[in-house]
Amino acid sequence: MGIGRILGLGGVLWFLFNTNAEAENSEKITSVFLEEVKVTAPASVETVERVSQEVKVLKEGWELKLGPERFSNLQFRERGEFGVQQDLSIRGSTFEQNLVVFEGIRLSDPQTGHHLMNLPFTQEELSSVELLAGGASALYGPGGFGGAINFNLKKPEKGVFLSGGYGSYDLWEMKGSLGFELGNTPLGINLSQQKSNGFIWNRDFDIRTFNTYVKDQSKLIFYGFQEKDFGARNFYTTKYNTEWEETRTHLFVAKKNFYGNSWFFEPALLYRIHYDTYLLDRNNPDFYKNQHKSQVLRANLPLRLEKRLADYVVGVEASYETLDSSRLGDHVRQGLGAYFWIYPKISDKFFPSLGVRYDSLAKNEDLFSYYLGLAYLINPKLKTRASFSFSYRAPSFTELYYDSPYTKGNPGLSNEKAYNSEIGFDYKTSHVALSGTLFYRTGKDIIDWIKVGAITQAQNIEELKTLGATMDLNIAFNRIKPFLSYTYLNQVAKNLSSARYQGSYLRHNLVGGVYAKLPWDIDLIVSANLRKPYRANEIYLLILELKKQFKTGVGLSLWGKNLLDEEYEEIKGVKAWPQTFGLRIEFKK
Repeated sequence: MGIGRILGLGGVLWFLFNTNAEAENSEKITSVFLEEVKVTAPASVETVERVSQEVKVLKEGWELKLGPERFSNLQFRERGEFGVQQDLSIRGSTFEQNLVVFEGIRLSDPQTGHHLMNLPFTQEELSSVELLAGGASALYGPGGFGGAINFNLKKPEKGVFLSGGYGSYDLWEMKGSLGFELGNTPLGINLSQQKSNGFIWNRDFDIRTFNTYVKDQSKLIFYGFQEKDFGARNFYTTKYNTEWEETRTHLFVAKKNFYGNSWFFEPALLYRIHYDTYLLDRNNPDFYKNQHKSQVLRANLPLRLEKRLADYVVGVEASYETLDSSRLGDHVRQGLGAYFWIYPKISDKFFPSLGVRYDSLAKNEDLFSYYLGLAYLINPKLKTRASFSFSYRAPSFTELYYDSPYTKGNPGLSNEKAYNSEIGFDYKTSHVALSGTLFYRTGKDIIDWIKVGAITQAQNIEELKTLGATMDLNIAFNRIKPFLSYTYLNQVAKNLSSARYQGSYLRHNLVGGVYAKLPWDIDLIVSANLRKPYRANEIYLLILELKKQFKTGVGLSLWGKNLLDEEYEEIKGVKAWPQTFGLRIEFKK
């Protein structure tokens, strides 16, 4: 019997034993795990006490400034700093194997997952970021091997916000926001720009972002647009240092909720257009040029029913994805998925959940994904949990159809499949939050680019096993909030040494830091990160920010990244951004 099945069976038996032992004397308890999250709930929200997977949440303020990488089980493998290009990795997975979710609806890009983090909003517009680690296909469909990250907008705030900054390597930052009420509905308008000449030639960038949206308790209407122009030196090949790329992203999302005494219906519509232009030589655009246009239209119709014996979620998701490409050709992918979840109400301590989903993809095999989870409140401060799930991913159009002299796609690729098992605990008091998770993932038919002779081609690796553990500690006092996060990973596969992306993970990742409220209204944020990549040397990273807030609404910040000036690579052949300092001034009224 495999490790994953042992973990899953052991967790189930352990929960059943504890539940049966206490069923006769069970009494209602008041849990501290009442924080609500959206990432695990297709309709409405779910309290953390009922969630049987590892879930982390970043709130407004200093946590969002640090970003999701304050959690050690997540990494943005950056080809370019400041959001130029980020490859999302959760629990050692690749950028194609994770889900990016916006306000509870799945984003996707049929061309490549490299562009999934091209998001037309900034940290200032967010109320929270939620990280769901582990299998997520039973919730969202294709993808979700490592997990999902969900971005939630805050309600637009009345008033004006302006900021500007300057930093190393001619880095400029500018942002303006305006919030007001349109009738009784808050409306926000946001513009921002970041640009730099780069720390070496051909690492310059210019990122421009605009969005406007209305949001209240019953509805959301959002439109955002982002332009990125950047030098892509060695991003995709080490043979040329002249690469250049331009991307354009449009995103429209609308959703409205309807509810009664025992039901909640939240239909959502998403439309995304993404343009990608790639030049092998920015000085000679006609030498080699790729142009891609991808479109995604998605509708999700989730309904939640609350009954005496159980809560139910049933829904349908329809997707229509297209790609028009000078390199990959023109392609269409249509998908229709149906899902059903049940949350039996057994007791005030024991929270089982079962989810199933069936997806039919045109010109692809139909797949059935599932999830089984158990959460048990030992006492109001301590929760244990276990889950077992099956996830899958369809190949991207790049993996299927790319064609160049030395890199070839493979139209015969099979879908990736993964079995995820985990057991863990969460402990929380008014000042301390501690959690730990042991997880195991078995991947089948994993897709990667394998080099054979002079040709690199997309191929299915027979099996990839990932074993890992995560620990998170957060301490909260009135004026100081230290935190610590550690993740260990170990991956095993036959062709790992010749793969391009599999095997590029952090064996050890330790993140620690502190937020402190200093005298004279000064905020301090310090974060240190020790990374030990598989088959590479240790990396030591340090970031710091000091902010002085004045009563006039003016804020002044001094910040620094990579303060130890480490020379390292997150993507092979791509130099990471060196030591950088900056000064920022803000005004809010």
